Amino acid sequence: IFDDYGYKLEFVEQRLWNYACLNSGLQLYLNSSKFESKNGLLDLLRREVGEDTAYDPAHFSGDHIEFSFTHIEGYGETYRSFVNGQYTNDGGTHQSAFREGVLKGVNEFAKKNFAGEDVREGILGAVAIKLQDPVFESQTKNKLGNPDVRGWMVAEVKEAVVDYLHKNREVAVQLEDRIVQNEKLRKELNAVKKEAKEAARRIEIKLPNLKDCKYH
Repeated sequence: IFDDYGYKLEFVEQRLWNYACLNSGLQLYLNSSKFESKNGLLDLLRREVGEDTAYDPAHFSGDHIEFSFTHIEGYGETYRSFVNGQYTNDGGTHQSAFREGVLKGVNEFAKKNFAGEDVREGILGAVAIKLQDPVFESQTKNKLGNPDVRGWMVAEVKEAVVDYLHKNREVAVQLEDRIVQNEKLRKELNAVKKEAKEAARRIEIKLPNLKDCKYH
């Protein structure tokens, strides 16, 4: 049936690397290449960004959840999320819970009320969970739909983030500096946008009210 086919080695290698990071200590071989991770998702993050990070990536590994995150130069949020080894490139409830847990953990540690957009601007995170009965929103399993994961995930991520920041004070300072910088930049951009709108409103051409031509 498939007489003309080929393998995309980059795709296969990325899958093997993902599996290696999701199963620390597992050795996988493809041709003459070996894929092995000793630090799980921490290795996945470091391989993706190298040393170009705002601070050393945070990492936590529990019975049913593992995650790692840091901030990089750039804008937006970038995540790698997995469920039972399946890469969920469209995220889902586990990714949303992870984002919420990080925000609550940072705010509890700093005793501040930072906005979510300031905490997560420029973040690069990876999260993997193990579920007994995962429910995906499509046949491709790209997005998790289990609403019950939110409660325990938010609580565990928040507690782990607070604990990590207490144990790594230098990282905590660097993280808070980055958040304050994000907040300052956001407010400056908002001020510029507001001034631009007001200027546009002042110089816009005022058209007179049109009248029905019957009366002219």
